[in-house]
Amino acid sequence: MRKAVLIALGAVAAFVVLPFVDTFAFYAIDSVAGGCSEGEMRVFREFPQYGGRRLEPDYRAESGCFVAFTTEDQPERVRTYYKEQLTARGWKLDAPPPAVEAAEGQPDAGGVSAARGRYGYEALLESPVRGGTSVVVYVIERDE
Repeated sequence: MRKAVLIALGAVAAFVVLPFVDTFAFYAIDSVAGGCSEGEMRVFREFPQYGGRRLEPDYRAESGCFVAFTTEDQPERVRTYYKEQLTARGWKLDAPPPAVEAAEGQPDAGGVSAARGRYGYEALLESPVRGGTSVVVYVIERDE
């Protein structure tokens, strides 16, 4: 009798609790791991990130989403790559931002930003003292 009661309680828990846990878990995964709009994902997948990386956005900002990585290459090579990839796909490059004085011994990193239709694309570059480049690629779908 006791075994039957435990089995019945287990079945009730499975039917009542598990669907709630399942729904909550999938909501949390979607809100943390990306959550880009379909259009933003298409933009991310148009070409590989620098160095041939095929990355999916890991983060969702308030509007838009982004991915971050590092490379051993200098910022100018990374910047040139993004300029070439974007212009080859019909993106209009924005005017470069005003120069910012880099720390002593560091190359100016900066970035590249572009627009096409209702989308914005930005590759932000930072060159840490140890060499190489930190890259953050940000894509946003703007309201028309």
